[in-house]
Amino acid sequence: MASAPPLRRPALALLASLVAATSILAVVPGAVAEPRPTLRQVQAQVATLHHEAEAATERYNLARVQMVEVQRELRQVSKRLELAKAEVGGMQSAMGRMAAASYKSGSVGMGMQLLFSDDPEAFLQQATALDQLSRRQAVTLRKVTTARQRLAQERLAVDQQRERLARLQSVLAAEQRTIEDRIASAEALLASLRAEERARLEAARRAAVADARAQRANAPRASRDVRQTARTSSRTVTRRSYTGPASGRASIAVRTAYAQLGDPYRWGGTGPGSFDCSGLTSFAWRAAGVSLPHSSSAQYSSGRRVSRSSLQPGDLVFFYSPISHVGIYIGGGKMIDAPYPGTSVRITSISQLPYSGAVRP
Repeated sequence: MASAPPLRRPALALLASLVAATSILAVVPGAVAEPRPTLRQVQAQVATLHHEAEAATERYNLARVQMVEVQRELRQVSKRLELAKAEVGGMQSAMGRMAAASYKSGSVGMGMQLLFSDDPEAFLQQATALDQLSRRQAVTLRKVTTARQRLAQERLAVDQQRERLARLQSVLAAEQRTIEDRIASAEALLASLRAEERARLEAARRAAVADARAQRANAPRASRDVRQTARTSSRTVTRRSYTGPASGRASIAVRTAYAQLGDPYRWGGTGPGSFDCSGLTSFAWRAAGVSLPHSSSAQYSSGRRVSRSSLQPGDLVFFYSPISHVGIYIGGGKMIDAPYPGTSVRITSISQLPYSGAVRP
């Protein structure tokens, strides 16, 4: 059998090498592209990002609550500082007048003045007056010293409040960047899905919103009445009787929460129309005449603690550690809450999240 022509031998060798290399790549781990994440894996990653965004939202909300308090304190200490400045200024003017009067009276010692005086009795009377003036000067000097110390303390207090305010403004900016970053990352993950997968998720989201709105429509008529009035004034409430187990102010808070079912989550949202978790609970209880801070961790300190076994409709239920989510209990182990970006106000079980505690406003 004739051998291959010399010019074809290199080509045959190269072809054999390529076949061998392809076979090796087929069995070497990591030599092929990473597989696309499954829909479930993407959903898990998105859920993690949304929870991180919600936790950052509640830290942002807490910083805003604290900033309002710091601004109030800054106004108070600034007012005290201006009063202290005016007090010190007035005393310094009085001391200046006293110093001028002392200078005009001369600098000769009292003993020499008595020795050369033409009228010693008159001089002694004058000396008594000068002694009294000296005592008044000493008292005034002590008052000036005290006032200056108070002025220094007020200046320090103003500086401290300004520093606190600057730190909180930095926290707000950092948390806002975190929120926006996590939401953008979640949206990018969802956008990387196949078109049919995105369609499935969108259909599920719309079904959840429709279900929430159906629950709102089927809620007691009083809850629907509250929704109509809440758009114009959160203080206006219906006089119809609530058909659920809550009573008094709690019934107003519960039916106000019912009236928001299906409204979208929006970080920093306090309604009407969109909410974050603590924005929803503060909105619901504000309708009942109770003011709650717009922060889940701050709300946890705004009422009487109740055990899980003693929960009543209207109670605030809290989740995670540190606390970063809150809902309003409606009975039967369920709550109304605004969960996280991309969702809407819903009814869900309190067992779906890591439970931390409850408070009765």
